[in-house]
Amino acid sequence: MKRLSALLSLVIAVAPLGFSLPQDDAAALNQQAASGDPNAQVRLGMKYALAVPRNVRESMRWFRLAADQGYADGQYRLGGMYDVAQSPQNPTEAIKWYTLAAKQGHKDAEYRLGVMYDQGRGTSKDYAEAAKWYAKAGEQGRPEAQYRLGEMYEQGLGVAQSYPNAMKWYLMAAQKGRAEAEYKVGYLYEKGLGTSPSRTDALAWYQKSSAHGYPDATDAVKALSEQ
Repeated sequence: MKRLSALLSLVIAVAPLGFSLPQDDAAALNQQAASGDPNAQVRLGMKYALAVPRNVRESMRWFRLAADQGYADGQYRLGGMYDVAQSPQNPTEAIKWYTLAAKQGHKDAEYRLGVMYDQGRGTSKDYAEAAKWYAKAGEQGRPEAQYRLGEMYEQGLGVAQSYPNAMKWYLMAAQKGRAEAEYKVGYLYEKGLGTSPSRTDALAWYQKSSAHGYPDATDAVKALSEQ
């Protein structure tokens, strides 16, 4: 189930809309994909990836056709299938396709490539390389990348330790409603790390995080309120 959830979150992340198509639209999509349209090939691959039951082989076939044309979204999705959908997984092949898509500026591929280097999946663990790709994805607004980069600056993983930079990236993710980032922004305000200390700001961010269900933030709200 954990792998299934990971796959679904991966392939749906930037999925185009309209996969429950009328029969005539489905026929048109098949015709477009067969004629070599890479966008249609990705959309058709998505249909197979999200079908019940899922057809991994057919999905990968269409993603590869798009990827082989240099289409970044096809490369990203093909990488994702190697990463979490194929059994057994092939993280080395996943990195190959993620890298091709990431070099074209595909933010989700940049993020996933960062994860691979961060975790040492299919490659040696390399925090500096991970931070580089997280930064690229974060600059394009990927909140998961922003939060993890905040952690890396806070801890000095692959980058020079810097509370101001940690605050910068945590705040970017927090402004998108990431509960763990909201908590971290509150923590940095409470401790005066990378910013001037502010009990008011700390409490406000802890409350936001708590409202989003983050238990550490709920404890922090209680502790600050009792002071």
